[in-house]
Amino acid sequence: VRDSVLQVAGGLDVRVGGPTVDPKKDEASLRRSLYFTHSENDHHRFLDVFDNAKVLECYRRQESILPQQALAMSNSKLGLGMAPKIAAGLENGVKLNEAEFIGRAFETILARPPTLAERAECQQALAEWTKLPSGKNTDAPQRARVNLVHALLNHNDFISIR
Repeated sequence: VRDSVLQVAGGLDVRVGGPTVDPKKDEASLRRSLYFTHSENDHHRFLDVFDNAKVLECYRRQESILPQQALAMSNSKLGLGMAPKIAAGLENGVKLNEAEFIGRAFETILARPPTLAERAECQQALAEWTKLPSGKNTDAPQRARVNLVHALLNHNDFISIR
C-alpha cells in the first residue's frame, strides 16, 4: 500500500540494492518498503498496520481488515502529503474539466474508469468541497480535487489486491 501510494505520486525510489533504511530515523524515506530494516525492535508504524512481515515468520502471513487501516490511510502523512502531488500530476500542466479529472483520477489510482454512479457522486462531492470555507488562501476547486484524490487512495479497490 505504501509503495503504491508513492508510485502513483511519482515519488517511489525504485533503485535496486543499497543499504537498508532505519524506520525510526527515516520513516518518510521514498525507498521501497522492502528496504526498511525489519527487526524485533525496529518497526515502521504505517507498515505494521497493514500486516508488515514479522521477522521470525517465513510462512504465509495472515490477512486482516481492521478499522485502524482506514484511519492510517486517512490520517497518515503519506496519504495527506501525496494527494496534492497526485492531483497536480493528473493535470500534468493541462487544465482538465471536472469530468476529465474524475476519469483520469480513477484510471490512474484505481486502474479503471468510474461507473456512472461513481462519476455522479464524485461530481457532487467536488461541488460540496468547493463550497467549504478555508482558513487559507487556497484555490477551492484544486483543494476539492486533492480531497477526491485522497478519498480514492482510501478506496477499497486501491487498498486491496485481488
